[in-house]
Amino acid sequence: MVQPGKLERVRLVEDRGKEVGAVLSSDVLTRDRDTLFPLQAALGYDLVQHLFIAENNVVVEGTSDYAYLKLISDYLASKGRACLDPKWSIVPVGGADVIPTFVSLLGNHLKVTVLVDSRKEGNQRLERMAKDGYLEKQRIILVGEVLGRKIGDIEDLFEEDEYLGLYNKAFGKAIKAKDLKGSDPIVARIARHEGVDRYDHGRPADVLLRERETVLSKVSEGTLKRFEDLFGRINETLGS
Repeated sequence: MVQPGKLERVRLVEDRGKEVGAVLSSDVLTRDRDTLFPLQAALGYDLVQHLFIAENNVVVEGTSDYAYLKLISDYLASKGRACLDPKWSIVPVGGADVIPTFVSLLGNHLKVTVLVDSRKEGNQRLERMAKDGYLEKQRIILVGEVLGRKIGDIEDLFEEDEYLGLYNKAFGKAIKAKDLKGSDPIVARIARHEGVDRYDHGRPADVLLRERETVLSKVSEGTLKRFEDLFGRINETLGS
């Protein structure tokens, strides 16, 4: 039984013949159609609910990533500046753990570029997929590449004060950049300051969505330039 919202929990049972027998694995990197079919059905059901799927897809972790990319790309386009090519469809898949599953099942049928946050533990499963030919290495884009850092989240594309403005409005806070300690991603520094493991990253994105005209009219050149650099890097993969 497959729960569409928890694809990272899926385990595959594959019959590898009399000599090996049945093999239980969490590895979705299999080309056996019979083994993959239930997972493809579950993933297809989940995607139909979103209706984002297209020929060229930028796969991101969540809806907050979708909001930032879509709204800022549209704003830059309205100013005649570099933006996402209109051929792209942005697909939030519900978490970093689901991305390898998505790519494994649909990457052979569609053009997929993956955008993920850069983390200390890395993205070994995606790197392995590139090594095994499931995904071209240049189609794996880490936010840290654009920022020139080893670790970085999409929220780090904003100037600190700008992202804190979204956060403060979303949660009724008054945090300033000087209140945050460390040099790791801003979402981690905010969580540490607040004494929590993690907060809802979607709520600051909701503020941008609701107040886009006011917020985007005040966005700094530094923030816009970083998003332009990211969009340029994504667009480079269209022809690959």
